[in-house]
Order: sequence, then structure tokens, then C-alpha cells
Amino acid sequence: MLGSLFAKQERVTSDPCVSSGRILVVDDEPAIRALLKKIIERRGFTVDGARDGAEAIELVRKHRYNLILVDLMMPNVNGFELVDYLSQQPGDPRPAVIIITAAAEGTLLRELDTAIVHSIIRKPFDIDVVADLVEAAALSVSMPNEDQDQDEGDNVLPFPAC
Repeated sequence: MLGSLFAKQERVTSDPCVSSGRILVVDDEPAIRALLKKIIERRGFTVDGARDGAEAIELVRKHRYNLILVDLMMPNVNGFELVDYLSQQPGDPRPAVIIITAAAEGTLLRELDTAIVHSIIRKPFDIDVVADLVEAAALSVSMPNEDQDQDEGDNVLPFPAC
């Protein structure tokens, strides 16, 4: 069923100087975390990184994020547990979540909270598609100022609220 939701992503043209906001990348693979951070920063976003869900929760408690990119299979607190934690947090708006995973389609993905999961991107991914999707998702969530802390698109799975 989820396979039918795969969609080609149209390129979003944007001015990198216009983008703003804070994004968190959560992945236990340092190379993937560094790559995602680099391509997102080029779009004008502030990017933090976390190696697992536990570290991500610490950062979420300190900063407000427009968007959180989450790998599902990580040690300690995994991506499913992190999404569950984020779903239970009070406040509006909550950050959007993009799942980036090599996990196979199936019943596990259906357990994700559709209220905050914007989309699912399969590894390996196209960096331009990821950058465009991240920008669109992050800019769709208006967050308070940080000072108030508290062929290419086939691997992209939109995750509409049902």
C-alpha cells in the first residue's frame, strides 16, 4: 500500500539567501549526517546533528526546530521512539519530520505519526531531491525565533495525514 505513494518530486527553485530556520539531522552514520548537514546549510538553514534519538531529545529540549530528519535504525533511542517522543510534545507548531531510512516498506512504517511525519526518503537518496524536500518542509512550519528557545524522486515517499 505504501509503495503506491511513491512520487516524483518536482524541483523547487529557491534563493538560498531566503531560507531560514533550524533543522536537526539525526543519523548514527557520521558520513550521512555530515553530507545532509552540508547540503542543508547550503540552502541557508542552521543545522545541528545528533548521533541517535537520545542526543536528539537533548537538543530538542534546548532548541526549536522547523524540521527534524530522522534515521529509523539507530542505537539507544531509535527513530521510531524519537518520532513517538516528538508526537507527544505539547506546543504548536511542532516540527515537521522527514524520515530517511534504508528500512523496507511495511507495517513498521505505518506506526509513524502522520501528524508530524512529512515524508519518507529511502536510502540511497538523491541529494538535490533531499535538499528541495527539506526546504519545502522546513519553510512550511513557522517556528518562533530561536531567541525564544525552549529515476530521482522515486525514493521519496510522501506521508500525508490520513
